[in-house]
Amino acid sequence: MRKMKTIDKLYRYISMSLLVVILASCEKDFLDINTDPNNPTDAQLNQLLPSAQVNMAFIFGNSPGGLNGYAGTIMHHYVRRGNLNDYGLQGGDFAITTAWNSIYAGALTDLTNIIDAGTENGDFHYVGIAQIMKAYIYATLVDVWGEVPYFEANQGSSNPFPPFDGGAAIYADLFLTINDGIANLAKSSNFSPGADDLYYGGNLTKWRKLAKTLKLRMYNNIRLVQNVNTDVTALLNEGDLISAADEFELVYGSSISPENRNPGYVQEWSPGGSFYYMDPYFFEILRSQDTFGHGGVQFGVEDPRLPYYFFNQLPAGASDSDAENPCAYCPSDAGTSFLSIYSYSFNIDPNEGFDQGRSQTVAGLYPLGGRYDDGNGGIAANGASLTAGQVSGNPGIPQRLLSYHERLFIEAELAQVGTTGGNARSLLSDAIDAAFAKVNELAGMASAPTISSTDITTYRDAVLASYDASSAAGQLEIIMTQKWIAVFGNSLVAYNDYRRTGYPELHNGNTDNLNVTVQTRQFPVSFPYDIGNLQLNPNAPSQRVIATQKVFWDNN
Repeated sequence: MRKMKTIDKLYRYISMSLLVVILASCEKDFLDINTDPNNPTDAQLNQLLPSAQVNMAFIFGNSPGGLNGYAGTIMHHYVRRGNLNDYGLQGGDFAITTAWNSIYAGALTDLTNIIDAGTENGDFHYVGIAQIMKAYIYATLVDVWGEVPYFEANQGSSNPFPPFDGGAAIYADLFLTINDGIANLAKSSNFSPGADDLYYGGNLTKWRKLAKTLKLRMYNNIRLVQNVNTDVTALLNEGDLISAADEFELVYGSSISPENRNPGYVQEWSPGGSFYYMDPYFFEILRSQDTFGHGGVQFGVEDPRLPYYFFNQLPAGASDSDAENPCAYCPSDAGTSFLSIYSYSFNIDPNEGFDQGRSQTVAGLYPLGGRYDDGNGGIAANGASLTAGQVSGNPGIPQRLLSYHERLFIEAELAQVGTTGGNARSLLSDAIDAAFAKVNELAGMASAPTISSTDITTYRDAVLASYDASSAAGQLEIIMTQKWIAVFGNSLVAYNDYRRTGYPELHNGNTDNLNVTVQTRQFPVSFPYDIGNLQLNPNAPSQRVIATQKVFWDNN
């Protein structure tokens, strides 16, 4: 109960504060806590830690000001009208400016204060957790932007204009920071976190496993520019990585006043919501269907996760005429009540611009906590109000940040490319099973039907048959395609994977079979900087050329 109240208060604060563009993005004293010696040290850290954790999940999640929606659009999980329909990210976009300013002035400032105060007062368990979170955040910033303020950031008024540091140097220092964090977890500590730790409830063993799994993810990212074989082998031999019981995620609640639901649910399942369409290309991959002519991986069996991933507001058997307006990717065209628009179709497709807020398919139970699709339809803006016998969703579904199935897919990739001597096929099989288990876990949270073991086995065996019949390059493509499907809801992971491996094959608007799509921009290999920071910081570089300016580890 104490934990829920903490989330209530913090989520309400974060939701309101992220609507404001915070110009002083590296100010150390933002949200600083009174240092009155009459107040116990742990009370200060108890406030700072959950604040940083909520902020972190909000910015890297499916929230209105988060990066995941943009990454999901780039990686063809979602579709948006406007510039994003054709890779048109800009430095003034709301998600870019909000994420940049909020992570520096919010979570990173809180974590800096925890590390400084905790080190001084001997609260080493807080320090260790803060260092691991800092490493996760900065690694993600490097993955997205390449070069960012790091070594001189968050120094407050003593250095209001920190320079931007190279991604390789930041990554190298983050590995040291993670090691320091693990060491601090093992020390005796004057105060230790409990319910104020919204991720692991103060379980230091889980934080240690996360730290090592984060290192595995980072080593995998840099494997093309640095020999990581010895480091990866050492990590795997330790056997101290996250399991299904140790996943790094923030679980939300169901309260509306105060608001503490999954922010992606709040955005997509509230009146005026449904900002994102579901990408028809992604939908067809899951159906083992191809009207795009992409010629990529086909598994020959429909993915049983479809009703958990997507919710069709139109009931099964609906026709084109049942949509509220003429549609682009229509129910009758797809053979289901799935309704969406195409990528690369902005101001080209004559039916792309019509409002379909009460007809379009929306993100469902698995990524956001929306409704399980039982075929009966319903209006998402009304929370998809139920009729007798229908299955509800659960807006408390967690925002996933690093999952067990991601870890197994990383190991499968590392084995496939020869970084380790592991059995890539066996690891792929385990990763698929873990991904389905996660869907079933979340289905259980919503009292929805679970996927049967028979359906899981049929699907997994079809994937493995395709794997066995493929070349080495084709096998890597299958691993990465399966991971792309499994990480739906955490598209930043897939964004890294694509730049590192070139897989999965993505929709190309100039080579598909459609006369309503034209791709005019190249895939963005990095994100644009927040334009406000570039204007205010005299030590900032020029704006990134996102079509060509890669992050340091992208050697694909």
